[in-house]
Amino acid sequence: MTDQQKPVDSGDKSREEEVAAYEKLRQYVKEALGNVRQKVNADTVHQAVEAGAEKLRTAGTFTSAAVAKAVTALRKDMAVTAERLGPKWEAFSEKSADLFSVWRDRGSVFLGQAATSLGGWLEKVGQKLEHQTYAAGEMTHGGAFECQACHERIELARAGYIPPCPKCQATSFVRV
Repeated sequence: MTDQQKPVDSGDKSREEEVAAYEKLRQYVKEALGNVRQKVNADTVHQAVEAGAEKLRTAGTFTSAAVAKAVTALRKDMAVTAERLGPKWEAFSEKSADLFSVWRDRGSVFLGQAATSLGGWLEKVGQKLEHQTYAAGEMTHGGAFECQACHERIELARAGYIPPCPKCQATSFVRV
């Protein structure tokens, strides 16, 4: 049986939908963060995520389950990024994921506010995250991940699901 003849796995279709919803949500949030012209704060970040999620819901393109998974994955990715930035805004342009890159050229006062607001947002949302590890089967944007068991690195070229470690089959990773 060729690939074209194989029946489509409903799990694969739902995963594809979830990844598409995630990528669209990232786009909406990045646009919202790029449009921030005044003082940025934790509520600004929260509102950007909520507004993006609402756009996805009202568009009707994705199931509510796909939107919920996309929101959960994006919040975790944003929390990990905010946590990695630390308190110094100077690190902002060096370590930020492209989601926050829209703030890079706004000047030091704005970046200082942005770093502080991400810290405030992390306190609100990040505290709900029990740990900052990623599990195999979890959706995230592209990037490098290190296996916590054998330290093998895997690279996701774009948004998708983290596979088990190709070296040891472990399922726990940290973003590097």
